[in-house]
Amino acid sequence: MIVGLGTTLGHDDAIGLVLVDSLAGEAAFGGCCVLLESADAATVASSLLEWRRPVVLVDAADMNLAPGEYRFFSDKDASVILKTSSVSTHGLGLAEGLELARALGFDQTACVFGVQPFDLSPGQGLTPEMSSRVPLLLAALREACC
Repeated sequence: MIVGLGTTLGHDDAIGLVLVDSLAGEAAFGGCCVLLESADAATVASSLLEWRRPVVLVDAADMNLAPGEYRFFSDKDASVILKTSSVSTHGLGLAEGLELARALGFDQTACVFGVQPFDLSPGQGLTPEMSSRVPLLLAALREACC
């Protein structure tokens, strides 16, 4: 399962939604894509527990990288890679949602495809810089999910 996270109200915070929505339109991935818009840590955890399937979580993430860069990593590395001082615009961060799901018994493989945002300020639509990176990010996500 490939899960797009984010919100359409914070510019590049929508990158997970945009990437997974794009994949959903492709025959090879359409049946395994889900969007969780504005999902907080508790929603992520409860969804993981309900699905009980391996997942790739796609989200904007503050990882101290250059804007537009991405990383693909195991959820076990999430608390180290994602900035501990970072709080998601949709509640507690992704790392906390993964930790909560694990504590409650989620035992499937979970990976994160994190993209360093350019701008998370309020507003709709990806920044032009992030929009120009979508084809490259989509190709990288496809490769990571195969």
